[in-house]
Amino acid sequence: MENKELLLAITELKASIDKRFDVLEKQVDVRLDKVEEQLYKLSKQGLGDGDDDQDEPLRELNAEVKDLRLSMKYALKKIGEHDFDVYRLLNMKNDTSEI
Repeated sequence: MENKELLLAITELKASIDKRFDVLEKQVDVRLDKVEEQLYKLSKQGLGDGDDDQDEPLRELNAEVKDLRLSMKYALKKIGEHDFDVYRLLNMKNDTSEI
C-alpha cells in the first residue's frame, strides 16, 4: 500500500471515529439533560426528607447517573486510544517517507 493510500485510510478511520464520538456525545448530553430534569422534579416534590420509601427513586436515579458517567469516561478513554493510534500511524508514515 502506498503512503498516500495509507494516509487516506487513516484519515477515513479518524473521521469515522470522530463521527461516532459526536453521536455518542449527543446521546449522553440528551440523557444527562433528562436526568437533571428528573432530579429537579424530585427535589421539587420534596423527596430526600428522610422518608426511606421516597428516597429509593432518588437513589436509583443517582446510581444511573453514576453508571452513565462511568460509561462516558470509558468511551473517552477509547477515543483517546484511537486518536493515539492514528497519530502513531501518521508518524510512521512520515518517518518512512523521509527514507
